[in-house]
Amino acid sequence: MTDPAMIGIVAEWNPFHNGHAGMIHTIKHTYPHSSIVAVMSGSFVQRGEPALFDKWSRASWACRHGVDVVFELPVLSVLQSADRFAEAGARLLASFGCRAIAFSTESLNKKELEEAVSFSRSDEYHSTFKASLKTGHSYAQASYDAMEKHSPSLARELTKPNNLLGYRYLETILSYGLKMDIIVCHRDMEHNISASLIRKNILLHHDTTDLPCDEYAEVMGLLDEGNYTDYKRYEDACHLISRLYSPHKLSSSGLFKEGLENKWFRESQCNTYSEMLDSIKSKRYLYSRLRRIGACLLLTNEIPSPFAERNFPFYARLLAMKKEKSSLLKGIKQNDIPVITSIARGLKSLPAPLVKQLEMDISASDIRACCIDSEKRRSGREDFYHFPVIIS
Repeated sequence: MTDPAMIGIVAEWNPFHNGHAGMIHTIKHTYPHSSIVAVMSGSFVQRGEPALFDKWSRASWACRHGVDVVFELPVLSVLQSADRFAEAGARLLASFGCRAIAFSTESLNKKELEEAVSFSRSDEYHSTFKASLKTGHSYAQASYDAMEKHSPSLARELTKPNNLLGYRYLETILSYGLKMDIIVCHRDMEHNISASLIRKNILLHHDTTDLPCDEYAEVMGLLDEGNYTDYKRYEDACHLISRLYSPHKLSSSGLFKEGLENKWFRESQCNTYSEMLDSIKSKRYLYSRLRRIGACLLLTNEIPSPFAERNFPFYARLLAMKKEKSSLLKGIKQNDIPVITSIARGLKSLPAPLVKQLEMDISASDIRACCIDSEKRRSGREDFYHFPVIIS
């Protein structure tokens, strides 16, 4: 494979750690003549909660370690199931002109992913998948059952999050006929550490050993300032909004199926949000899905919820960029993708559907701000005062 002009990455970087830096280094070493363009979850992440640190810091850390440009993946696409999240990210990168998408996996290689996606497009797969759903299994379990019929080992490996996202990226490329290849980077599983454990170590012990050395001072500064998400405040907010919705309004949101809204309303009377989710969780409704529902309820009271639809971003909201790579913005604009460097100008110039998406991103930042640990860091409308970070 010759060096593509642009290689895309869909990321969360919550936070940017040594594993991410290693992946970027590998891509830069293998494809030295390619630019790396990323779309990153902003104030919220796909697991259904605010990011630990703000989106500008996370994007700038990535640029300092080899990424050339970082754009924000709109929250309407972020708070979706894994398949929709991956689909939105891959399609946005393709619209920029990226001819390859790079990602890490725990184990699966390109050939194995191609085999899995090929079978998933067969009648045999869909027949087993639908039959499993009818028995009350979750989407994830039904997918497992269908893939297991072809290959038990592939089915097991696709339960691992990064393997699954890689599978979804390739599925999107084939489904939409995107002119993109895939670049599979394998994780160092011997030294692998989960992002959730890294966040826990940072919050509880101020342990930054899993972060690149040049991030230490900045992360410690954010911690000392209390400029990070207090997840207890966030969960209390989700708990409160859940109690304020009637069963009818929950049902009308489009976020619930099969009477789940009645259980959601009933269990919202629990003492804590964690207890509430524990009471609702089932083999069909996993924690990740429930947390996304809570986040969607908090972000908007619009009926039906815009999060219930399949949303695809059509603009490029710049978060951080290497100064010498500004020409990439011109190329993206030539593909008829609006590049947003100022929220105020974006709200005035974009067509109404894109303004609606952008306003949702502003709301996401405002809600995350309310959940920051320090009162002094909770001011709203930060999107209007933060400009893209330019790395010299």
